[in-house]
Amino acid sequence: MLSNRELFLMNTAQTSSSPRLVEVVKAEGVYLYGPNGEEYMDLVSGFNVSNIGHRHPKVLEAINSQLDKYLHVTVYGEFVQVPQVQFATELLAELPAHFQSVYFTNSGTEAVEGSMKIAKKYTGRRQIIAAKKAYHGSTQGALSLIGNDAYRQAYAPLLPEIDFIEI
Repeated sequence: MLSNRELFLMNTAQTSSSPRLVEVVKAEGVYLYGPNGEEYMDLVSGFNVSNIGHRHPKVLEAINSQLDKYLHVTVYGEFVQVPQVQFATELLAELPAHFQSVYFTNSGTEAVEGSMKIAKKYTGRRQIIAAKKAYHGSTQGALSLIGNDAYRQAYAPLLPEIDFIEI
């Protein structure tokens, strides 16, 4: 019988040539736990998605409360959803007055793609300046903003008129 690690390597596309191969069966607070009780401090935090820790009690409470109502419907401004309306209203109250609406996306990469489109439309320019060591996502547009050729090379040509700065 094949192990989960072997099945992972056989059936899951790898994003690097040396995956960490840490099998996670539970996450709590700042720790990840393996099948034999191994304990690992999670210094990545799901790329900051879990920046207050895994399974925070208030987050679990909010998730369970929402699950009792509905799990997911489209986020693209088609349906009135109370959590979305409340969040947009509170967010806009904190932002400068010239921000008049919030556009929700499914991921950070999608937000980056939208930002590039907004910048081009608003400025009328095509050139985009990106930070050389920053990560923006793996779609064609977001990947164009990554200043590391090792990530970009296999997908060239990418978007034109991207200039990189060192930060």
